Amino acid sequence: MKSMDKIDEFIFEIKKKKELSGADSDFVRVLLTESMQNKKINFEDLNQKDKKVLIKEIRHNLRSYIGRFRKSSDISGNKDNILKNHLSTSERANFYPELKKIIDSLQISSILDLGCGLNPIALAKPEIQYYASDINSSDLSLVSSFFEENKIRGKTFIYDLRKIDNSLPTVDLVLIFKVLDIIEKKGHKLAEKIIKIVKCKFILVSFPTRKISGKKMEFPNRTWFEKMLSRLEYKFKIFRSDNELFYLVTK
Repeated sequence: MKSMDKIDEFIFEIKKKKELSGADSDFVRVLLTESMQNKKINFEDLNQKDKKVLIKEIRHNLRSYIGRFRKSSDISGNKDNILKNHLSTSERANFYPELKKIIDSLQISSILDLGCGLNPIALAKPEIQYYASDINSSDLSLVSSFFEENKIRGKTFIYDLRKIDNSLPTVDLVLIFKVLDIIEKKGHKLAEKIIKIVKCKFILVSFPTRKISGKKMEFPNRTWFEKMLSRLEYKFKIFRSDNELFYLVTK
């Protein structure tokens, strides 16, 4: 059996957990490759015990990107039930009307939602071109079905935001909800690269104001983000919900 076949089987094993089954296999492969490179190990040299440890580690890392937002594995049913099964969308439920007003006030015709999750189900509408990207194919499948059923001019695609490049579409508004804290553990170089590279008029970025435990953060404002925007000479406004801090950026 070829090494690549063994790695494919390893990825399959990682995704056996139901909450991780929708993860893009190529993204899992990237996490696996990065982990082995950091540890300076060769896949062929791993014994069964080492493989179990590596599987546990990759699953933990993968959950930080997709699993942490899923409240349950049941994503069937109507629009409201689907949104209730996603922590971010369920916590944001009472604030969506305000978000829609803010988006409408911008008089836009296109949106790019980076790390979208199930967010487009709450925000997309027929008159706006909606591009939805994520690393979770299960969420994107639901979003795609929603687009089709509601005659939304939408497109879904797998995209690893850590590897951002110039291939993303040009739009009026880019949404980046609760993503920047997850994809970058140290420093803010990637966050700055993302903010600079997206081709748009406006960017709406959000950060959680509560910890995973539900406890409120003592200092929820992202001073580093505000300083970065000022340095880039981008204007911004701040508004809040019960669980989120939003920055509306004008490029």
